[in-house]
Amino acid sequence: MFTRLTTEDAQTLLPFYKRHHPTICDNTIGAVYQWRDAYVSYYAILDCFLLIRAQYGKDGDCYTFPIGCDHGDNDKALDYCERDAALRGDRLRFCVLPSEGLPPLINRYGDRLKIENRREWADYLYSAESFKTFSGKKYHTQKNHVNRFYRDNPQIICVPVSNELEGRCLDFLNEYGREHTDMNAIERNELKWAADLLLMRDKLCQSAFCLVDGKKIVALSIGELRFDTLYVHVEKALSAYSGAYPAMAQAFVRAHPDALFVNREDDAGDEGLRYSKLNYRPIKLIEKYFVEVLPQ
Repeated sequence: MFTRLTTEDAQTLLPFYKRHHPTICDNTIGAVYQWRDAYVSYYAILDCFLLIRAQYGKDGDCYTFPIGCDHGDNDKALDYCERDAALRGDRLRFCVLPSEGLPPLINRYGDRLKIENRREWADYLYSAESFKTFSGKKYHTQKNHVNRFYRDNPQIICVPVSNELEGRCLDFLNEYGREHTDMNAIERNELKWAADLLLMRDKLCQSAFCLVDGKKIVALSIGELRFDTLYVHVEKALSAYSGAYPAMAQAFVRAHPDALFVNREDDAGDEGLRYSKLNYRPIKLIEKYFVEVLPQ
């Protein structure tokens, strides 16, 4: 039985995500928790598997590929999803499916599959070393912005978000919201969900750092290190501080010396965000798919 995902359930899901080696941001506890209300997310636990069902806009109710033990029976988990879809009178659909999820579905359903590569879902993967240094001609712009930021603001430091700083970080998010009066409803909610993730950072093993100018927070990042990859869930900065975004991006990666890669998530089809993410020179776009099982 699928149950609506709430704040109280999040820690129940955490062990599954801690064992799982994700290739996409959607298979991290931070992303699942942060966007649980946006996608009206439900979960079910079947033996060693965690199953997620969520509403993906025009695609309707979809499942993510089951995650769990390496020795688990994928077919048993897929049977469960199939029955759930049938009980709801709906087709079986999978969203944000990583490439490694395709072969099991192809083996099971063959030519009954409708498969679409969704560019707007693709994660941007970067070399962590490139963010730590911004060295070389291709990072000339970012390096100049960061150098100017610290030249203009030599007093600013990067520190982890402590309980003492938590309130100021929430004030920062509110100030960010007042600064961006043109945000749409989704963007407004995303700001609220960022605050929610900040408050749950310790319980969900999230890492949060901020740039501090005296008593004022000027930028904030929240994410998680999973094996060799740092997943960045939240990155915000005040526009009054020119260069704060690349400075925060660099400082956050430097705060995680064990990271070899940085996953800065997708661009959701936003052209401005796509330009910005491409400008940081990803080493790879991690493709994700929409898959629908057609009737026999």
